[in-house]
Amino acid sequence: MSRHCCLIAVLVALSAGSILISACGKPPAVNPWRNDSISRDTWPTPSSEGVLASGHAPVLRNSGQPQTAAPCVASPVPHYPLWWEDPFEDKGDGDGQFAWTWADYVAGPYCYGRWLLNTVGWPASAVVTPPGTPMVSDGNIGRDHDAAPGQSPIPTAGPEDFQPR
Repeated sequence: MSRHCCLIAVLVALSAGSILISACGKPPAVNPWRNDSISRDTWPTPSSEGVLASGHAPVLRNSGQPQTAAPCVASPVPHYPLWWEDPFEDKGDGDGQFAWTWADYVAGPYCYGRWLLNTVGWPASAVVTPPGTPMVSDGNIGRDHDAAPGQSPIPTAGPEDFQPR
């Protein structure tokens, strides 16, 4: 009896799925093999084009207030050890396209193999860089990780943790 009920449930699920799929004329999905993002020539707006077309030099207004320093916070990014870091996640293939390319098909098995190797070799990684070791990186995306042991200046930021512009 239960086998009969399971067969009916599977048939109902398949029928419902078929109806739902056939009801969609064109699903609202992104084509991953084509770069269909907005092109650069459509970025400007009429108001920005009007400002640029006027050809006037910008007006510098002085508020009469004394100038203040606006330092940048030091750039190191705090984190813990990155045992499973993967350069494909940060760098991509570098072709500037928002579409699947040959590198994505290479990255699939490569990333899985790298993850598997990192998981098997985790005990060695944990000896080299123990859990909870404070690390810092420079925060620049687009190249390999540069993690190094160190302390982040935050949360006790003082004047020495800022750099002038």
